[in-house]
Amino acid sequence: MLGLPESVNEGHRAMLEGSLRVDIFGVKEAGRIDGRLHAPLRPSVPTLQPGADYLLETVLRTLTLGHHFTQGTADSNQVWVDVTLSSGGQVVGRSGGMEPGQNRVDPWSHFVNAYVLDREGRRIDRRNAADIFTALYNHQIPPGAADVVHYAFKVPEDLSGELTVEVSLRYRKFDTTYMQYIYGDDFEVNDLPIVTIASDRVTFPVGEETASTQAPPAIAEWQRWNDYGIGLLRKPRSGELRQAEEAFRQVEALGSAHGPVNLARVYLREGRLDDATDALGRAAVFDPAPYPWTVAWLTAQVNAQNGYLDEAIETYRALVDTRFPDARARGFDFSRDYRLLNRLAGTLFERAKVERGDARRAARDAFLADAEAQYARALELDPENVTAHYGLAQIHALRGRSEDAARHRALHAKYKVDDNARDRAIAAARRADPAADHAAAAVTIYDLQRPGAYGLPPASLRTSSR
Repeated sequence: MLGLPESVNEGHRAMLEGSLRVDIFGVKEAGRIDGRLHAPLRPSVPTLQPGADYLLETVLRTLTLGHHFTQGTADSNQVWVDVTLSSGGQVVGRSGGMEPGQNRVDPWSHFVNAYVLDREGRRIDRRNAADIFTALYNHQIPPGAADVVHYAFKVPEDLSGELTVEVSLRYRKFDTTYMQYIYGDDFEVNDLPIVTIASDRVTFPVGEETASTQAPPAIAEWQRWNDYGIGLLRKPRSGELRQAEEAFRQVEALGSAHGPVNLARVYLREGRLDDATDALGRAAVFDPAPYPWTVAWLTAQVNAQNGYLDEAIETYRALVDTRFPDARARGFDFSRDYRLLNRLAGTLFERAKVERGDARRAARDAFLADAEAQYARALELDPENVTAHYGLAQIHALRGRSEDAARHRALHAKYKVDDNARDRAIAAARRADPAADHAAAAVTIYDLQRPGAYGLPPASLRTSSR
């Protein structure tokens, strides 16, 4: 449609293919998040029972990227998960299908995108990037990270034999809404090329059939568990921390230091500081050992929260100075991480509060001056950093610099997200788009047998209805 030479399209396909992977990792009984998990699928595949509900656990993992996927024009890139559940040539479950005629992707699919809004809660769908205000959700995946997508289905009552699940990650440059804006009255169909980035397939025995054995994907078992745990841990407002913890326990039991390191992340999120300390201690004795700078980063956070401020400050300084030969050999320079500088500055500020009374004024001023310097370094990297502006407003106020304090308070107010306006925009978007509202939930379960799903035959034409 866009008239690009085929050589360009082939180049895009070559770049995309293999940049992520899809892993049909497990299946849960009762169709519930807290159902019994059978994982990892393959080499062993359990037998499913007719009439029973299940939850399919699918993992998406970035591989060759040095940035979030998709980043760039994340509002208009169309990336979605395409799932087909079939038996004996009949489709009995579907998500990610396309509407006949215009090739519009089912809006109730899982999209790997950023659903961004203007101040009125309208979706940014015309490449009007200047109007971006906030996001209803952000399903992009960082480099070397993962996401977990949940799919619910019921095995048809009269089904026996086998049930096959095929999951693919699809990509095309623009969605149908944007193509309609481009072509207006001349629009007929979105025929932009679609690339399959990655796919996976599992066949389940059903009914009286015994559990089968199938070739596993070429991924270490500990890594499959680790990717699954990371996908659960990354979810905002995650209601699946217990499941992430269990996954990382499996990683540790399989002999990888990633297990206790990521357990520490879970425990930090939950405020279980003693458990986080124990997990980091176990990680340190693994061979091969985890990256020392990762352990240092987590240890500093635990120490700061425990009130061991001097220990936390020293560890943060070691990170800012990149006192790790392997990290330097890789070209890392942690001093350019404004989040780290903010952590150090904030801990120095808390340490200054400990120095009370006139006799300790000099020590207090020294800590405040150091905190001020670290916040200033953060602003050199990110002049709109709200954390640094807020911290500097506090420091200047304590040191009697009212004009400087007022200036940073004003800058903080300027760059800080207007929470009320954001909440209004998100509420409007949720009301306007039920499918996006569903996708923005803290825990989202996609129904493979949703009535009206594109590509799903009516119940009367399927083996069974849900």
